[in-house]
Amino acid sequence: MTTIKQFAKIVYDIQKTDRWVFIGCDGEMGEGKSCFTSQLAKEIAKLHKFPFSYKNNMTYLRSELNNWIDGDAEGKNRKPEYSIILADELISMFFKRNWYDASQIDGIELLNKCRDRHLCVLGNIPNFWDLDSAIYPIVTFWVHINARGVAWVFQKDKNPFTTDKWNRKFNEKLMQRNKSPFKAKGFVCQILFDDWTPEDKKDYYEVRNAKRISSEGQRERGKSPVIRKQRNLAIRYIYHNCKGMTCLKIKEILANTIAKGTIQDIISRRKGAK
Repeated sequence: MTTIKQFAKIVYDIQKTDRWVFIGCDGEMGEGKSCFTSQLAKEIAKLHKFPFSYKNNMTYLRSELNNWIDGDAEGKNRKPEYSIILADELISMFFKRNWYDASQIDGIELLNKCRDRHLCVLGNIPNFWDLDSAIYPIVTFWVHINARGVAWVFQKDKNPFTTDKWNRKFNEKLMQRNKSPFKAKGFVCQILFDDWTPEDKKDYYEVRNAKRISSEGQRERGKSPVIRKQRNLAIRYIYHNCKGMTCLKIKEILANTIAKGTIQDIISRRKGAK
């Protein structure tokens, strides 16, 4: 059994080894994700002797997160080294359905390059597996809130050959059999935590209700229909021209086809020839 203070010390020690820490926290709505990450963020900030407030350290905007990590175009708004950042709604920033969003792609690229800032970024999402898949390799710890006051902490598999560093399929079967995570691959510890204090709860909701309004619709509009159209054209082309071929052969043909012109142009010329 581990306490929030003990886990905060683990995070602090990692930051001090020329690394950064990214924690993804999930759980059913209302089970206490924000309560847990808020308490953890404050404990880590205490160890660094940094002030922590919801107004100055919690964000719902990907653009603000980027600014806090690396600064804006003028180099302003950049948080100090070793700062703690609470991204309270990762679903608004790195949702897997918005994988095509250029801003989201840029944000993930930045997260992959900001290790030298030695930050600790904590983010909440109802379902960990709803994150953009490019996020998983850079998550240091995954925290699952199993019930109010109960957090399970996991870390990645360091096997360089595995394609599933979180051992999702293996652990899913193990959980079905054992009904507990304690023998799961990557299991770190269980943390029991208290509910909000009345003061913290009031402060959190005041800032959340003011900031979250601006977080809706962060993805770039208008691109998804274009991508769906391109996908449908590719499927039609494969159906008419690539029956019986291997995936590698189809990939090679598509690459050569696109190099010669758009799939739509080629399909149109093919129809015209008929």
